[in-house]
Amino acid sequence: MATLLALLGIYLLLVTLGYVLICLTCPWRTCPRCRTITAHRRRICRACSGTGMRPRLGWRIYTYLRRLHDDGTR
Repeated sequence: MATLLALLGIYLLLVTLGYVLICLTCPWRTCPRCRTITAHRRRICRACSGTGMRPRLGWRIYTYLRRLHDDGTR
């Protein structure tokens, strides 16, 4: 049982570090709303302002925490 918990902990650590690495190397992803809009219904997407790219959730959390820290230490 202890080995199973240890393996689960290692697996979760690897998945978390992998996602952090993805967020640091490629913080932008394609907008899911713009991807579903067909060519004949082309309009400006409110989620990404028509750019077709949105920041990943992990990047938004990192930016929020960095700004919170910067504002608190000034």
